[in-house]
Amino acid sequence: MNLPEELERAAHFHTHLGPYLVVGLRMGRVLTRELGDEPFSYSVVARSGKRPPYSCLVDGIQVATPCTVGNGGLEVDAEKTMSVEAKNGDGRTVVVTLRPEVYERIERDCTEENQESFALDIWEMSEDELLKTGIQA
Repeated sequence: MNLPEELERAAHFHTHLGPYLVVGLRMGRVLTRELGDEPFSYSVVARSGKRPPYSCLVDGIQVATPCTVGNGGLEVDAEKTMSVEAKNGDGRTVVVTLRPEVYERIERDCTEENQESFALDIWEMSEDELLKTGIQA
């Protein structure tokens, strides 16, 4: 399968391509767009739970932002709301949440056999179809 470079990088880091990895990647792109890519300029809490497949979202965040678990910029919360909250030093907060209907579709229709094509479908979705974003200054 010929993947876009960003997906190729993420799949290599995560060891496979699945829908929640791509959700995290897309969420991370929103955070980077809104808060930048300067290391240590903001922190993220991922509310994905700490177990796969939901926690796969965390690796997408780590690939797309300067925030990682290892550098202390990313915390993983046990709460599974499939959302991320990022705060910078100026008090700006960005919350990005997977739309419930997309979550339900993944849970209902994604299988081991179709997870890569499912991930590609998510990659191709518009941001508004996939995510809800809230920004507080």
